[in-house]
Amino acid sequence: MKILSFFLTLLACLGAAVFLSTPSPSETVLASSSNDSELIAGYRKWKRVNAEPQNVPSRIAIQCAAPTVRDTELEQNNPHRDKFVVVYVNDIGRFAMTEQKYPKFPQGSIIVKEKLATKDSDSPELLTVMRKREPGYNPDNGDWEYMVFDGPGKVMQASGKLENCQGCHVKEKITDYVSRRYIPFAVVEKMQ
Repeated sequence: MKILSFFLTLLACLGAAVFLSTPSPSETVLASSSNDSELIAGYRKWKRVNAEPQNVPSRIAIQCAAPTVRDTELEQNNPHRDKFVVVYVNDIGRFAMTEQKYPKFPQGSIIVKEKLATKDSDSPELLTVMRKREPGYNPDNGDWEYMVFDGPGKVMQASGKLENCQGCHVKEKITDYVSRRYIPFAVVEKMQ
C-alpha cells in the first residue's frame, strides 16, 4: 500500500511538473539575451525592502516552481523547503513599496526577490522579478510582467504573463498585486 501511494504521488508530481513547465499561450519563455540581465543589473544597490531575510513557508514557495521527483522521494531535500527571501525595489517603485499602505505602483517599477537557501546565504539560488508595464499589457493582473532568472541574474529562464506567478499575485489585488508579507506588520501599519 505504501509503495502504491508513493507511485501515485510520483505520477501526480510528474504530471504537475509537465503542466507547470509547459508555457501557456499567455506566457513567453525566452532564451536569455544580454539585454535581459541589464534590466536588473545592480539591483542590490536599489532599496532593500526587508532588513532581514524572511522565511517563506514551503506551501507558498513551492507554488513558484514545479515539484521534482526528488522532492517527492525525499521531502527533507525539497529545494522549496525553508527558503528565505530578500526583496529589492527600484527608485520608480520605492515610494509605493515602502510608503503606501494600498500602493499603486507606477509604470517602470521593478521588484526583485532573491530566493536564498539559508538565512546567511550570500548568493541567491533564483531571482523572481516583477516589472510594471504599460496600461493594457496585462489588465487582469495589474499590468505586471513576471520574470525568472538564475541566481546570478545573468540568464532569464522565463518571462511574460506567467500563470504560476499570476495565480498567487492575483490574491494581492489590494496592494497592486504585490505580496508584501516580508514587510513587518508594524511597518505596514505606519504607512499612509
